[in-house]
Amino acid sequence: MALHTASAIISFYSRLEDQTAKFYSDVAENEKYLDGRETFLAFAQENKKQKAMIRRTYQEVITDAFEACFSFPNLHEDAYQINSELTDTLSYAEVLEKAINIEEKNYKFCTEASEKSKDLLAGIPQAFNRVAKRKAKRVLLLKSLLNTEGTSVERMK
Repeated sequence: MALHTASAIISFYSRLEDQTAKFYSDVAENEKYLDGRETFLAFAQENKKQKAMIRRTYQEVITDAFEACFSFPNLHEDAYQINSELTDTLSYAEVLEKAINIEEKNYKFCTEASEKSKDLLAGIPQAFNRVAKRKAKRVLLLKSLLNTEGTSVERMK
């Protein structure tokens, strides 16, 4: 589905953040992934704050003229869908890999939404850019956790 309007972008982004926050909350509640519990809980809380910040920015600048006259070319939901399904068979390393994939897709969406809305000059591109930077930092943190996990697994062999 193509995302043509600012409201469609914001709605999709909200669903993406809700799905991501639920993923991190579910991981944090699972006893198998105690090593990352604090990080995952912090990520879930941050997802909620990021969603609120984007929605607040949108609500501060929205007008009928803005919504009716602006189009986001070539932005499609399908390109940013995430798989946040958790199964009991996932190892901690596999959960980290899944989290990295989720954050990379979220980063891509926020970066492209920021770029495609740059002509708005109403705070929305800057808000998406701030969130994209946080997503990039998460990817680095998750990769470092994965590398640490891989090192721990290697030592146990």
